[in-house]
This record gives sequence, structure tokens and C-alpha cells, in this order.
Amino acid sequence: MKQISQGIAVSIFLGLILIMVLGGIGWHLLTSASSTLSTTMSTPVSDETLSVAGTTISSSTPSSTAFNVTAALISGSPPILGSPNASVTIVEFGDYQCPTCGAWFSTQEASLVQNLVNTGKAKLVWRDFDFYGLDSVSASEAAYAAGEQGKFWQFHDLLFQNQQIPNGGWASRQNLVKLATQLGLNMTQFNSDFNSGKYDSLISANHALGVQAGVTETPTFFLIGSNGKMITIAGGQPESVFEQAVAQLTG
Repeated sequence: MKQISQGIAVSIFLGLILIMVLGGIGWHLLTSASSTLSTTMSTPVSDETLSVAGTTISSSTPSSTAFNVTAALISGSPPILGSPNASVTIVEFGDYQCPTCGAWFSTQEASLVQNLVNTGKAKLVWRDFDFYGLDSVSASEAAYAAGEQGKFWQFHDLLFQNQQIPNGGWASRQNLVKLATQLGLNMTQFNSDFNSGKYDSLISANHALGVQAGVTETPTFFLIGSNGKMITIAGGQPESVFEQAVAQLTG
């Protein structure tokens, strides 16, 4: 009887060892497959770090097997300032109530337009990344409504020129109508477009695209060369940073 009990114990022991070995092999295969899948899905671009004018920025080349960020950024019909044939596209994600965006507009944008846009080296594209609240969305709607009459960029500039404390009322719908009046717009058409709600999907899509592209602060700029290579500049960087980045994309 004792021999039988010992035999059963040995069999149980050997069985446990076999289960542990097979389980370890299975777990290795499962985690290997999971790791491979994670690597494939989480690598949309190949990145490198560049230093431009002492500022660290990121450069990326799109992968053919992943979501193509560069193609999405220049898709559709966003407002464009400059020649459509410019070799570099500068996509800005901003919020009209964002103080950093306002400061960059006041101190850097005019130089960028003069040195890069007016010379045909680059074109500037605007995409909303509204996060300060309803007044930010209203400001975006008003700019697009002005754009229906060919004055998007004029209204864009007027918004930043009149920027005050976020959510302080300066971008209320009532004040936005006053700004439109200053531009001499057809107010019947403006009010109709402004209150139509037809820009809601565009504004939401721009924000979603910014999130997908990795925007975490405003302003954030994506500079895209004709070969699809992209340089990302986050924050209100000096205009000289953009000039050197454009040179790298076209050199």
C-alpha cells in the first residue's frame, strides 16, 4: 500500500512539472505574439531628434503600414496662407484664446509670413485645437464664417489682436459679431453662417486630428516637406527656428 501511495505521489509530482513546462512555453509564445503586435501598431513613424537654433525638435518619416500623419495633416481644405505650390507646409494647431498662441502671433508670425510665406518657401495652414471652452469654439466658427466671404485670415488676425484673458468675455458671440462688423462683412450672410452650426464637425475633426498627431500644447506646428518628411515644433518658438527647419526640409 505504501508503494502504491509513493507511486501516486511521484506521478502527481511529474504531472505538475509537465504542466509548468508546457505553461511556460505557451506563455512565452503568447507574450511574444503580443509584443510583436504592440510594436507593429504603436510605431506610426520613424523618428529622429534634430537641434534647430538650439531648440530640440522632432523629425519623422511616415511609415507605409501605419496611420499616415503627414497625409492627414494636409488633407481636406483647411485655410491656407501663401502659395499652394510652396514646397513646405506649416500646419499650426492653435486656440484663439490661448495666451501663448497670441504671444507667438504678436511677436513671430509677421516675420514668418514675410520670410517664408511671402517668399514662396512655405505656406501656413490653420487647424483649430480648441480647449479653453465654448468661446474658443465660437471664435473658430466666426473665423470660418468670415472665410465664406474671403476674409478668414483677416478675422484670424483680428481675433489675436483683440485677445484678452481666456473666457473673459472678449470672444463672446456678441463681441465676435462686432469684430465681423469692423471688417465690413455682409452681416446678414455672416450671421447666417456663424449661427448655422455647419462648422462644428470641422472643428471637432481638427481637434481629433491634433490628438492623433500628438498635440499636447498650443501652438504646435508640423512642418511637412514635399518628400513627406515632417518636423514638429511645439510651443511659441522664435521665427528663426522655422527658417532653419524649412532649410533642413528643402536642403
